[in-house]
Amino acid sequence: MKKYFPFLFFVVMLVAGCKQPIDTVVAEAFHNKLYLSEVIEKIPSLASKEDSLQFMEQYVEEWILRQTLLAQAKRKLSQKAQNFSSQIEQYQEQLLINAYFQKISNNAALFEVSKKELDEFLNETQTDDVPKYRDMVKLNYVKLSNPSKLYRKIKNLFFDDTDRAKSLVQIEQLCADTIEYYLDSEHWFYVDLIERDFPFSLSDLITNNSREKIDIVANENRYLILILDKKQQMQHRNVLEDKKMAQSLIQQQKRDMFITNYQDSLLKDALLNKKAVRYLIH
Repeated sequence: MKKYFPFLFFVVMLVAGCKQPIDTVVAEAFHNKLYLSEVIEKIPSLASKEDSLQFMEQYVEEWILRQTLLAQAKRKLSQKAQNFSSQIEQYQEQLLINAYFQKISNNAALFEVSKKELDEFLNETQTDDVPKYRDMVKLNYVKLSNPSKLYRKIKNLFFDDTDRAKSLVQIEQLCADTIEYYLDSEHWFYVDLIERDFPFSLSDLITNNSREKIDIVANENRYLILILDKKQQMQHRNVLEDKKMAQSLIQQQKRDMFITNYQDSLLKDALLNKKAVRYLIH
């Protein structure tokens, strides 16, 4: 937006000099106005003069583009197609449920793993034919019911590489705690250990590609899996890293069970105390 450069440069000089600029219209599009005060509010703190100027130019350009797209969408879509009230309500409800489950399950002491539990898990997963080299992966996954109303939205976010951090936040908000998911990207897992949580062979789906996107349906569920990285490592079982991975898996299983049992007891209590009623469907 070169035509804004002289004016915005003057504005940045005023801001830098701690003077109070006049609240002027800096852009208009489709009967909407963008004021200088709105742009200045968005400038990151401690930004240099050059960064502030670049930010303001970009903000104005993006604002004009957004107004243009909105005007086009409103003109081309019917009133019915423009009504998102039901979807917004659904997302708000899901965010509320998510926040509540986060609150009641953020006590790590609820999911402590005893030495006995850890030993039993490692013994159950240990085999005699341990390979000399074991495949390891970093991965994210989301488990959805099939079909799922959220499938298309989550898939687009999940496999979008443009802004990974922002996408993960949106996915977490959509998933809440009613859907199984794992979005951590720091931990390595042995493929033969973690694939025991899937109703299919993960190792058979992993190829030689550096970054893989897997979309598969199994046991009436849909799995979206993103392989972030992989390697082979010579490692014997029951070493410290094995135990850490096992402990992480057991804690996740305990958390899932806690949420499931809590939901069941909440529903049972609501029905028993007539706070909720089931009617026969004729």
